[in-house]
Amino acid sequence: MTGRLLATLTSGAFMLGCYGAPPSGSDDPNAAPECQLDSPAEKSPGYPFNVDKFATDVLPVLATSCGAVGCHGAPTGNGNFTVWATAKPGECNFGKSFNSLVGKVDLTTPANSPLLAAVNGGDANHPFKFDASAAGLTTLTGFITEAAATAAAGGGGVTPPPGPSPFDYAVYQSQIQPALDTATCAKSGCHGSGASGFTLKPTPAADSADMQANFIAVTSRANLTDPANSVIYARATVVHAGGNSTQISTTEAQQLLAWIEAAKAAAGNGAGGNPNCASPALFNLGVFRSEVLPILTGELDLNTTTGAGHGAGCMSTACHGTDRGPGSLTLLPTADAATQLQNFACFVNLAAPSTSEILACPLGDPRCRRYPHPGQDVLGGANDFNYQRLLGFIYGAKSDVSPLDFAFFARKINPIFNDVNAVENGAQGRTCADSACHGVAVAGQAAPNGSDFPIIGNASDSSRLAFNFVSATGFANFLNPGESSLFLYPTDEIADRANHPFATGLPHPGGPDFAVDSAEARAILQWVAGLRPDANGFMHDWLVLGDFAATQIADQTLIDETTVIPKIFDKGGGSFNSGEWDGLFADDQLVDLNTAFPRDATSGRAAYAVSYLLNTQPRQQIAQVTVATSNPIRIYVNGALVAQNDASGGATALVTLGPAGSGTPARIMIKLLQRANDASFAFTAQLKDELGTLLTDRNGGLIFTLGPNGGI
Repeated sequence: MTGRLLATLTSGAFMLGCYGAPPSGSDDPNAAPECQLDSPAEKSPGYPFNVDKFATDVLPVLATSCGAVGCHGAPTGNGNFTVWATAKPGECNFGKSFNSLVGKVDLTTPANSPLLAAVNGGDANHPFKFDASAAGLTTLTGFITEAAATAAAGGGGVTPPPGPSPFDYAVYQSQIQPALDTATCAKSGCHGSGASGFTLKPTPAADSADMQANFIAVTSRANLTDPANSVIYARATVVHAGGNSTQISTTEAQQLLAWIEAAKAAAGNGAGGNPNCASPALFNLGVFRSEVLPILTGELDLNTTTGAGHGAGCMSTACHGTDRGPGSLTLLPTADAATQLQNFACFVNLAAPSTSEILACPLGDPRCRRYPHPGQDVLGGANDFNYQRLLGFIYGAKSDVSPLDFAFFARKINPIFNDVNAVENGAQGRTCADSACHGVAVAGQAAPNGSDFPIIGNASDSSRLAFNFVSATGFANFLNPGESSLFLYPTDEIADRANHPFATGLPHPGGPDFAVDSAEARAILQWVAGLRPDANGFMHDWLVLGDFAATQIADQTLIDETTVIPKIFDKGGGSFNSGEWDGLFADDQLVDLNTAFPRDATSGRAAYAVSYLLNTQPRQQIAQVTVATSNPIRIYVNGALVAQNDASGGATALVTLGPAGSGTPARIMIKLLQRANDASFAFTAQLKDELGTLLTDRNGGLIFTLGPNGGI
């Protein structure tokens, strides 16, 4: 297998950095360092916190609950936490209040934030605490949790290098870099030493690695939504660093702003903020070199027998085989595969892979930044084999989302790799993950058999399983599961070019491991296609947790039923499976929790089942989830309790599903109660549309995952 400034909320803006006062000068006292919103690594003022939400929601809570004199009221609050209760956006005291709060937050483990511990009862010595259901506590918790999620995601991808970047590299070298050199921004003690996480090399040579590094560093601090409020522009035109910086000239400031505005135009319709690239490190370079690059060069056209597309090849000099200016896909034939992948990755959206420009442009989709695509519609849509391979490759990255389920992989697919009987029924006495085949000891090693499919043998923890999951998804074809290399190679169908357009015509070097109708092959095809309802619309696969002592369906357990967003291996409590969430994969429509939690009900017990429902259609859908059971039941959708039955018979919930690529899947959670005299502890869940038509594996386009990272 092959810093925007404190005053971003006002009309007068000012910032910190290593550059200087605006061309007209600035004596505003609010420019003092203590007034500025913290901006780690100079990403944006207040990053990763939502400054607008702080102003409208959070500061009023702090003012009411914490801002009293003698507590945390200005000018000197207790515990190094001070709130200026009447501060307004744009005022120095607003920045001071913001920075005071940030100092009491733990973004690694938000629940451990000193601010939350003080007000939720975690700090027994704190004189004030919110009730658990208080709106103020919800506001503070949500604000901190959202910031932690933003920080964990890194705030975006990799800044584009010259070529894919919408910023003109030639103008940077001729105008912007000389202005920064004149202002001595790269001097020692300032950005020559990496001040504020922003490093510049002094007077780099033209077209050198240092020049490119400076270009990337500078462009990462530009704002294509509002160029005049770019970090790089504001800091270059404001005295900062305690007055030790030198500002650029008025003419140079005008050139800098014009350069950013030109980049905004070059970024096209999708310029909502800074464009960025997926990191090339997230992709399998070997697979790109052997299976994707030949399609881009035109050497390989998977549609030769079907005519589904309009041919392969993007790298002619009339297309992308030449540098076509800022913001363009550049695939120079003389570049190595790693460089080609880097440029390719700048047109990939890992949060919604199917919307990636690398697919949208050759499809003639309006989401392409240069629409209509000058090369017209090269790809032919879902039935185009070249399109399928490109999309499959993107899904195979260490993506933010995937339609392929990690829990099913961990429990049903990964065990195949370690099963001696999965290789010629044990005749060879070895497994796929043996050191003579695909087996590696640690992530990063190449497979010993020379393939691009390394497998860590006997993986059981989440990190090793995640490595194998990503490795396997690189050989999955979600749109056409039967053409997945993960299926073709071990069944030796890879040699059958007559029946498989994705086949190589060469036999699997390891020989035929298992038959096309074997349990292993069926499991692989089920996983690659995405978990789907059965032919009658029933959902078989769930993430479950249990059990908890309860006598009524409304009894509280350790689970926060409105906020929990579980995935496999998460700790949740309960008496079984070490208190971890895990997959339950039913053989038929009945989801039997007695199987997962095999003991008597005693005086009563509760358990949970979760699934994340995802729409693959380009239109919004409303699905009915009809749950039948003889047990009391609650149904939650995205944390909201939408249906309940305190007796038996079940309940029905409506679930609104956005179109494919529009956002996160819908989280469905079922809470089931087994009363003392209930023999059964089970349910069925059937999907229908608004009109009552069954949504099956053949219609409706619904799939589900057992984790929140499902996406298209």
